[in-house]
Amino acid sequence: MDIKEFTRLISSRKLKARQMANLSKIKNISEKFHREAGTYDEVKEVFEREITKDTIVLESGHQPNFFPYAGVWKKAFLLAFFDKMLAEYGRESIPLFGFFDYNLCTARFLYKNRIPFARKGGYEAIGFKISREEQWKRFNAIDKPPEDEWRKEIERIKGIYRKAMEGAKGIAVEDETEHLNMLEEEMWKSYELADKFSDVNAFIFSRICNRIMGLKVIFFRYSDVQSAKIFIDEWERVISDIERYNRMHNEVVRRRGLEDIGYCDANSIPFWYHCDCGGKVPLYLSGDKWVGECPVCHKKEEIDKNLSEIFSRVSPRAVLRNLVFSEGLGTSLFISGAGGGLRYGIISNEISRAMGLNLPITLVWSGKDYYLGAVHRAVLKQLCSFFLMNYEDILSEERAVLKVREQRNAFADEIKNGEEDVIRRYSRLYLFSDTLLKIAKDVFSIIPSVFDLFVAVGPRRILDMWHKTLEDSEIREGEFYRIEKDVVYGENIVHIYETIKRIGERSEEIDPLGMFNKHNKSKG
Repeated sequence: MDIKEFTRLISSRKLKARQMANLSKIKNISEKFHREAGTYDEVKEVFEREITKDTIVLESGHQPNFFPYAGVWKKAFLLAFFDKMLAEYGRESIPLFGFFDYNLCTARFLYKNRIPFARKGGYEAIGFKISREEQWKRFNAIDKPPEDEWRKEIERIKGIYRKAMEGAKGIAVEDETEHLNMLEEEMWKSYELADKFSDVNAFIFSRICNRIMGLKVIFFRYSDVQSAKIFIDEWERVISDIERYNRMHNEVVRRRGLEDIGYCDANSIPFWYHCDCGGKVPLYLSGDKWVGECPVCHKKEEIDKNLSEIFSRVSPRAVLRNLVFSEGLGTSLFISGAGGGLRYGIISNEISRAMGLNLPITLVWSGKDYYLGAVHRAVLKQLCSFFLMNYEDILSEERAVLKVREQRNAFADEIKNGEEDVIRRYSRLYLFSDTLLKIAKDVFSIIPSVFDLFVAVGPRRILDMWHKTLEDSEIREGEFYRIEKDVVYGENIVHIYETIKRIGERSEEIDPLGMFNKHNKSKG
């Protein structure tokens, strides 16, 4: 179906009184977040909308990662997009994006990410370190990095881009320095406004979405949901029979082949208890108590089964989160990521049907962003210089392979006929030609932080391209609705990506001297 048909599909829900009350509470904690992030004025219009039974709830969320990849930002974009589409049909909506700020720090993308870089692996890590001792703590229990570390990392990132831009000279660029300066300004402002690392990242996300891209989406922290005791009734309903809940969970895992998610113990509890030390305690039912041991400080917990008393100190696991939020808000449309979130969604959808809970329409946008950043262009320039290629060669796998073959044959002739110093020199060049192609393949294969896309293209043009791509897209129907379309920032860029990846994969085939296998085995 097309975008207009899909918009009509999500516009038919009606909210219950309880859901309207919950939505009002979410708006209250969201307003608190935006005032702290300095983005309230940009979304004031959303807060002023009246909540009625006809309000359409659009929802998404993610961990507050350090400059996450473009797919996370597309979630916020889709919320704003369908908010506008619904307005065209005379329907008012509330687009909500929640930050899982209480997640464990075991996922390094919370505090680190990667950008393209011309070396083995094709990337350089950007971001910060969290000690091994703190990795089992909640992210919102981790202080922001010291100011000198923050400044040092920003300067290092800027240095990487300045060097890449210098290496890419002669290939057209668009305001990269201006984009880099904008990102630096928002990073510093967010750092100054926040105390916890989770808020630094969340504020960056909100400020770029709301202030720079102009997206009318309101953000909130999941920890604030717990503190305000929102959805407590929904929690009580879902966990009233733990054995049944776990049995349904395990049945879906078995029947749908989701063993990677794992089975539940019959007495496991689908939420975490927050220890004073910052750890998250897995809980189990033992008689009339919830019991567990903190993985950080090893304190043993024994808690009375009184959810109201501990609600501000617990957080739901993925499936429970889906159930209580969709039922508690009456969500019409949930924007999911294309990865593991969909697999948890399979489980929550089936449990939701069995329990008679609200089941939102789920939409995912899968697809890559194809663009030429500074590092991509620098690598292209080096490839063309080294292998005597031109732009037309890069657009054709066979022409590019021919150029590689010609250059290696030329090196081979020098090695066969030269003096000792000539042999050494051209042997190094021969081996480096393989290294260069593999580095190029890696650079053009990684899924980088959106930071690189922001520097190369700029938020405004990104927004225009996402609009254009989405408006021309079809939405595939199924258990989850899908948009499967890449965003391409210029002509022939997909061909360039594909050619470079293929010649990198074929590099060892083009080996007239048989040197690569010996060299690679010796390195191994």
